[in-house]
Amino acid sequence: MLDTCPAVHPPWVATLNATLEPLQDAILKTPVVEDAAQNRLEKHRIQEFLVAFYPIIRDFPSWLQILLDRSPDDGRGFFEDNIRVERRHGAMWRAMGDGFGVPQERFHEPEPSPLEVEIFHEFLTATCQDAPFGWAVSATNYAIEGMAQKISEKALRGLSKNAKIGHKGRWWLEEHAKYDDEHPVQALEIVKRCVERGECVDAVTHAAFQSLALMREAMVAAYTDGIRGD
Repeated sequence: MLDTCPAVHPPWVATLNATLEPLQDAILKTPVVEDAAQNRLEKHRIQEFLVAFYPIIRDFPSWLQILLDRSPDDGRGFFEDNIRVERRHGAMWRAMGDGFGVPQERFHEPEPSPLEVEIFHEFLTATCQDAPFGWAVSATNYAIEGMAQKISEKALRGLSKNAKIGHKGRWWLEEHAKYDDEHPVQALEIVKRCVERGECVDAVTHAAFQSLALMREAMVAAYTDGIRGD
């Protein structure tokens, strides 16, 4: 996945990345990412997606706070820095909503989410609270943050040409495309230390795989639900 220095990784990391690669490809081929990359997003569908997926963006700092509270001393700096970054991302997501004409009150007044988004949200909450620490970091920081960067890079191929949404409409994507690449690399080091302390390799691999599988289902449902209101 973000295997920048394979010589320093134990062999199981290559297996982890090979396990995640098909799901990463599947996420990059979801309709919302493909439409963004081709600059052909339909207004109603992307509006519904941005609102439906917002709880994931909104609550990400809260999940990181849970992990900070659970973290060994050698991981606390990562979570403290990451939380500071992630706290800005909710505003960036709402600015993207502005770019696509989403009334701001829709982000502040709870709306029912597709079941798949609720399941993904519940998985992340439960994992951060109750799963072994390496499992939770693998699911949250390694899998999701690494995927956010890949999504942003592909989406910007098309949306960088979209004059209507402007810079603020691309703010979240540009932030993740440029700056989010370090977080998964740092998270992997935390996961590696957890494995060295006795956590199961199969468990941290399954956690990342399950997280991406649920993320894909949530993204498809959040964007497809927009069709139902057409």
